[in-house]
Amino acid sequence: MKEIKVSLGTSEGPMELHGFIPDGPSRRPAAIVLQEAFGVNPHIKRFCRRLAEEGYAVFAPELFHRAGPGVEFGYDEFAKARAVLAELTNERILDDLHATHRHISGLPNVDPGRIAAWGFCMGGWAAVLAACRLPLAAAVSFYGGGLVRPRPGIGFTPLIDQLASAGCPLLFVFGEQDGSIPPGDREAVGSRLVQLGKAHEIEVYPGAGHGFFCEDRSAYHGPTAHAAWGRASRWLAANLR
Repeated sequence: MKEIKVSLGTSEGPMELHGFIPDGPSRRPAAIVLQEAFGVNPHIKRFCRRLAEEGYAVFAPELFHRAGPGVEFGYDEFAKARAVLAELTNERILDDLHATHRHISGLPNVDPGRIAAWGFCMGGWAAVLAACRLPLAAAVSFYGGGLVRPRPGIGFTPLIDQLASAGCPLLFVFGEQDGSIPPGDREAVGSRLVQLGKAHEIEVYPGAGHGFFCEDRSAYHGPTAHAAWGRASRWLAANLR
């Protein structure tokens, strides 16, 4: 596997893009991995390697690039992260998504018709935005909040009214005990997608809270993380085959 880092131009300056490319010359499916509210940190990079080992070309853009390159926060530093999140908007994240998609679509070892987004936490929200605005083949959202109602101190706005524009199948993964995403929000997203006739699946894991997939967080729940990985990786493979 080859690990690379390139600097992409955006309307607000350069953005670092981390790439994890399996060996071999073939054009392969790709995934844009979208970070939690703590940056492109060791957890996100480990996940990218894990996904690349399944045969995908994997890319993680630094969505905090406006605050500087390599910006990360510890899992006990959400107050600091919130100051950066407050400055981000739907339009700014969309600009970053477009820059990422343009770059990887032009790579000789990526099949531009088989690109997915997979995000966690704020990245789960961003994966849904990507599904609504980019030509993707699939999108996976792990505990993406803020889809239905605004979140105090965060610049993103809800996406439920944009779901009519979703152009690919969506998989939503939630923990049943996630206190930051009320059950009513999950139900509202599902109802809206059913109403629109959009291909989607929603998986809710009992006993799991927000961040259950991240081994560096106190909320990590190993059995659920294992089950969710199997579920989502199989679903992604089926949609990108």
